[in-house]
Amino acid sequence: ADINISRPCTVWGILLMVNNIKKRSLKFKLTLSYLFIALMLVGSVSLFSNVLFQKQFEAYIMRKQNIKNEEAVTLISQLYSETLESYDMEAMDTVGMNALEDGLILKVTDASGVVVWDAMVHNLGLCVQMLQSMADSMQSRHKNFEGTYEESIYKLSNGIGTVSVGYYGPFYYSENDSLFLDTLNKVLMIVGLLSLAFAILLGFYIARRISTPLHKTVNATMKIAQGDYSVRISDKSSTLEIVNLTDAVNSLAQKLAEQDSLRKRLTADVAHELRTPLASLQGHIEAFLDNVWKPDHDHLSSCHQEILRVTRLVDSLERLSNLEDGSTLLEKTAFGLKSLAENIVLSFKTAYHNKQLSIHILGDDVLINADRDKIGQVISNLLNNSIRYTSYGGHITIIISQSDDNVRMMFEDDGEGIAQEHLPYIFERFYRADSSRSKRSGGGGIGLAIVQAVLDMHGGKISVNSTLGKGTQFVIELPFNK
Repeated sequence: ADINISRPCTVWGILLMVNNIKKRSLKFKLTLSYLFIALMLVGSVSLFSNVLFQKQFEAYIMRKQNIKNEEAVTLISQLYSETLESYDMEAMDTVGMNALEDGLILKVTDASGVVVWDAMVHNLGLCVQMLQSMADSMQSRHKNFEGTYEESIYKLSNGIGTVSVGYYGPFYYSENDSLFLDTLNKVLMIVGLLSLAFAILLGFYIARRISTPLHKTVNATMKIAQGDYSVRISDKSSTLEIVNLTDAVNSLAQKLAEQDSLRKRLTADVAHELRTPLASLQGHIEAFLDNVWKPDHDHLSSCHQEILRVTRLVDSLERLSNLEDGSTLLEKTAFGLKSLAENIVLSFKTAYHNKQLSIHILGDDVLINADRDKIGQVISNLLNNSIRYTSYGGHITIIISQSDDNVRMMFEDDGEGIAQEHLPYIFERFYRADSSRSKRSGGGGIGLAIVQAVLDMHGGKISVNSTLGKGTQFVIELPFNK
């Protein structure tokens, strides 16, 4: 009953204090938090149980006191003889002394108010000793207990008189009552300590289950930060947030590994693309300086072609950079997609006639609201890609269709195709599924990256399906008014 629980804000303050402890592991903080919470819960439950039981037990003792009083009054009423119109005084002494042993001080009066029997008169010393013993016993259990001598008056039946029952009140614990309370308090204390120990062990276990994967995640991220992208977190957890965290870190490591590979490939490819024309130019100029060659039309034309090759590469990279960093604005107009595709196909007439290719455009002339020049660049890049990698006498089909929200344009050819392992990366700049094929065809590896960037600006998307040796199918989707 002496336990004092402070306001909830104090508990919250303790938890905040634990959280602000510096240079401590999460496991330590969680365990300490669980310990505080367990202490508060066990203390609160113990206090509530103690107070509730104390009130109920006091009410029980007072009901028990009233029952004892009524039983004593009943015994007294049975001692009265209506025939003799008097009490059996010998039996009265016995009943009165037995009641005194039960802590009751009886005083019997007749109908006229004359005292028939009084325990105080019969044995004053024993009454005073009994009351003092009761007071000392209650004070030993409750230092601030305020008990007094109380009397309850009961009228006997048939108007033969009254019985005054005196007792130590408002309640008194007998020896058996005190023994019961002591035993119960010990049981509650043991249960509380066991609950606290269990809560601490459970808190330590939960803290370990939470902190262990977090610790491994921290180690993994440190390795990733140092450039080790091969690290993966394999431990499984039943906590959804931790599962999401480990999956995110694993996905991050995978993406960084892929980007690192692409970055290295990009560096190597850019160096390769620049090295060849620069080396050619260097050889030509050295030949001019050494008077090996004369700067005639043919040699200067060859140098010019190499310069144009470098210029196209730089222009493509600059165009792609502008598309990706958002510095290029869209100039949207309404135009027919099929009409635009037909004009672009005409501009490639020489290229596909040289390879004896057949190109067909199917579908309606769907009207869309977009940047005509940039969508034209998308069509041009995809068509150029199909012409390059379709064998002599092959077929290319462009199919235009529409749905409620989007217009769909499919480029289908029966060319060389692309292996499945290369499909996820073909929209990366300078990525080549076959470097020798790119050299032979003259592609710089930028066209599909530009296609992806333009479609992203328009809120569109592109997908690819291909079978090696059978052909490739590119599908773009554009919203009507985005």
